[in-house]
Amino acid sequence: MRYSTQIKKFLYSQYFYGGLRIAFGISLPAVLMLALFHDRALGFTIATGALGVCAVDKPGPLKHKHNDMLLCSLLGFLAAFATGIATGASLPLWLTIAPLSFALSMLVVYGDKWLQISFATLFMMIATLGNHFTVLEALMNAAWLLLGGLWYTYWSTLVNRWQAERIEQQSIAESMFATAEYLRARADFYKLNNDLDECHRQLVLKQIAAIDKHDVARGIVLRNLPVLRAGHLDVRRTMLFNLFINIVDLHETVVAAHVDYTLMRTVFADSDVLIFFHDFLRKCARDLENIGLAVSQNSASQQLVTLKTELRALEFEIDVKRKKAFPAQEPEAYAMLVAAFRRVWSVSRLLDKMHRNTRSDNPQPTTELQLDKALQHFLQRQHVPLRQIFSNLKIASPSFRHALRVSIAVALGLWIGTLLPLTNAYWICLTIVIIMKPGFSLTKQRNTQRLIGTVIGCAASVALILLVKSPVTLLLVMFTCMVMSYSLVLFNYTASVVFTSSYVLLLYHLLAPEGMRLIGERALDTAIGGAIALGISHLFPYWEYRVMKPLVKEMIASMRQYFDAICMGASKTAATNALPASPAISNDFRCRLARKNTQIAFANLGNAFARMMLEPKAQQKFVAEINDLLIQSHTLASQMAAAAPLLAADGTADNPALAHALSAIRENLMQAEAGAQVESDFAQIKKELTHRLDAMVIEAEQANTEPNEIVQELKLLALQCKQMVTVSQLICKDAGAIQLPAPTH
Repeated sequence: MRYSTQIKKFLYSQYFYGGLRIAFGISLPAVLMLALFHDRALGFTIATGALGVCAVDKPGPLKHKHNDMLLCSLLGFLAAFATGIATGASLPLWLTIAPLSFALSMLVVYGDKWLQISFATLFMMIATLGNHFTVLEALMNAAWLLLGGLWYTYWSTLVNRWQAERIEQQSIAESMFATAEYLRARADFYKLNNDLDECHRQLVLKQIAAIDKHDVARGIVLRNLPVLRAGHLDVRRTMLFNLFINIVDLHETVVAAHVDYTLMRTVFADSDVLIFFHDFLRKCARDLENIGLAVSQNSASQQLVTLKTELRALEFEIDVKRKKAFPAQEPEAYAMLVAAFRRVWSVSRLLDKMHRNTRSDNPQPTTELQLDKALQHFLQRQHVPLRQIFSNLKIASPSFRHALRVSIAVALGLWIGTLLPLTNAYWICLTIVIIMKPGFSLTKQRNTQRLIGTVIGCAASVALILLVKSPVTLLLVMFTCMVMSYSLVLFNYTASVVFTSSYVLLLYHLLAPEGMRLIGERALDTAIGGAIALGISHLFPYWEYRVMKPLVKEMIASMRQYFDAICMGASKTAATNALPASPAISNDFRCRLARKNTQIAFANLGNAFARMMLEPKAQQKFVAEINDLLIQSHTLASQMAAAAPLLAADGTADNPALAHALSAIRENLMQAEAGAQVESDFAQIKKELTHRLDAMVIEAEQANTEPNEIVQELKLLALQCKQMVTVSQLICKDAGAIQLPAPTH
């Protein structure tokens, strides 16, 4: 690992920039109130409002973030006002806190984004605990929290607008880094001593990560399309748009480079072919990282990696094997070798294009993809119908169960916090809402991370307080911890908690230097809150396997639609539901959209499977089958991507053998989508299709009416079809074996 590269990636990332933005946005109100009005309490109240709203400030489209933060500020004001009115007595407070916690937690019915809004408003509600307000004081306190929320909303919006291009660059760079990791996972297949099952597992994880990063970048790039200025497209916007299309195409090219690795290892074990492929892909990953760094630094990339050596070596190996009659001895292995070489050659060309697109002295007059209204179909839009909450008000709903658990846990935490002398109800309840997530696995994972991070943070704070006596130095350390806390929260939660605990405890020490016991009390509060959260999470849990059946069906359905889109150019009977029929939408757009939908569905199922694997063993259902389904689905998507340009060639629709094979693949996917256990004689079907495809190739060779290049492409297409038939049969078997219960709503 090149640590200097990792440090640069972090320092120029949207995470570090976001950490700086959040730290300044929270600190400035407190500093200004203290410096101008000498009102420390007011400054911290406003800062608390900003602290709550900043939870919603995550990478994504600016307009959406602005609206989300405004909504969060308003909901936080209402929650804080209601809580403030009830602080006069214990019973009214409990009768207010429990229903509010339930109502705010029910917001998760609208998706992951609303989980952050739910937490932010719960935080503002909990921030009101520990005080005794009159109605007027409660209104003023909530108003100051609202002011803090509005301050942060427009502070963040202003900074984001000022840094809009930088944010877009960073999102594209992040997608490049994720794709580079995917390239490394592909390279591992070419090392003989690597276990193929483990390679597949890692490849699926890297694919999910890359899909997530591409989706974030897509949401930003496609909302900032290039515009005409003085008759020409904006150069900077065009460059960023082209780079995004380049990275999507490169990722798809690498995905399509999938081969039968078992066969490749068997046939080429004694040659250097595997070594050349491995080294080439590793070099490509490093080159792509360099491009990503250049994009994040707003500079032209330099080609520090040479790929010509491996390309020439592979070309030489192919030529030697061709002269030694290897194509006749191992036709399938040779076809795979040639196909893999073409793919890696295309990767090298795409990397060259990306290098050129980063150079301001080489402006691109046109975009890589036609700017069309159809691009809007690639953006995800979320509707928020109010009735959706009411339709989930039943014990069968996972959102209802989550809200019920949160309200019980917060009420219990409030009671314990007011009962025990060394505890703070605010900190216990805050720990609870931070840790508790809709899924048991995420709650358990977050609980462990929170406890470990708090212990380390408390220990570090004690060491700093004992060793460093300068308040100015401690203040600088505190601000640095604050920045790191918000920079790391999205990808290393444990480290984020370490820095969070440190900066909060240092802040309390600076305000009350004699209160050293506060550190121990906060650790105790965290332990109590974590114990409550973990204990309550066992109440009527909704295990992950219960929501996976529609995810399985959605993934297979999206793959069938992707297959239909690919076949549309080769078969007049193919149809796709990916887009409404329209002559204005090209088949290329249909394929790209269907591919995107397949990737999103794949990532959704993969993430759900990962969460299930964190749950108790007894609640892990059909582990082997779902794992194999993910692997085979990714393999089939790779094979479809490889077959797409071959199927687009003229005349393929008229070949009966190919049409029969494509029909069989589609039938397998339809059966898999239905999820019924089938009794098809897959072995006989595969044997028959293989015979017909082989006969097609032999006939083309003997006819000697087509150029050799066309015949070779036909051989490769026949091989891809045979592989797709095999994998689609495996998917059908897995889907039939996965008998998950239908989710209850």
